[in-house]
Amino acid sequence: MAASTAAHADMGSAPVDIGLYGGIEGGFLHQSTEAVNGFGIVAPGGSIGEALIEPENGWFAGGMIGYARPNTNLMGLPVSRIEGYVLFGRTEDNVGASAAPYGDLTIKSADGYANVVGGVRASTSVERRTIEAGVRFERDEYSYEGGSLKDEPVRSNRNLTRVLSPFFRYMEEDTETEVRGCCSAFRSASVDNKMYGLMAAIEPEYWHTSRIALVGRLGVGVYGYSVDGSFRSYSQSPFIPDPFAASVSDDESGVGFRGSLGAALKFKLTEASRLETFAEADYFSAVGTAAFSNAIPTNGRASHVEIDDMWELRAGVRLTIGFGDAR
Repeated sequence: MAASTAAHADMGSAPVDIGLYGGIEGGFLHQSTEAVNGFGIVAPGGSIGEALIEPENGWFAGGMIGYARPNTNLMGLPVSRIEGYVLFGRTEDNVGASAAPYGDLTIKSADGYANVVGGVRASTSVERRTIEAGVRFERDEYSYEGGSLKDEPVRSNRNLTRVLSPFFRYMEEDTETEVRGCCSAFRSASVDNKMYGLMAAIEPEYWHTSRIALVGRLGVGVYGYSVDGSFRSYSQSPFIPDPFAASVSDDESGVGFRGSLGAALKFKLTEASRLETFAEADYFSAVGTAAFSNAIPTNGRASHVEIDDMWELRAGVRLTIGFGDAR
């Protein structure tokens, strides 16, 4: 699934005053939300636990293209820049186990009715994929330092960028579980998140020297979400029909809050190119994940979609190149 708004493009000012510019970025991705339960683990003493899978760490990559034209309106809007961006991300995790002596590995059907015991080996894998796209409407506000009567005022080393960014985010989570014993049992799920939202952000920029700047980002927003989950189980049982065969669907929808915080060091490589090393965090108040029928024999609740919050952290490198009049 589950990875941003104004967050997936260069922070602060663009490398050109007028014209086109573009950028690419990539790095480490961390997504922290509710773990997915895989299979049941029965200890020799009889206590029952569950294997929990947390696909938190992975990678992200993205790109953007923008157009700058200061001191005017673009498409009738009071902005000096428009940017379009796209972001891709992927995290994954897997867990495997073997039954302890006098212990057991178990798994329930997707609808919670059948409970398979006698497992010898079990494994679960979870993969989450993220795609986000959006548009950033930006306005750069520069500070000026006055010169003499003969000189024009010069731009200072401090400026502020205001951003309004509609976005769409799609997150997909796929889970596969297998428990092997006298006859193997399988359980899977696919949970899709769709988010449509709007973010507002400010990005202060301070040029410490003529080639090194410190940039920040603070943003807040809201989004509507819809989550669809499909769950399936089956086995290699010799019985017909398969007593473990089941399929369940579930869905959730609502409104969530999104917050964004970031910081970067920006290096001026040439008059029209910038390199950023950055760290950014996004908070989502509502994200859907898979919640399978649990391992407790007396609990017959079916598999379903679970809504929880999520933190997304990104650390990486961003290169922006201008094709117009350089700053």
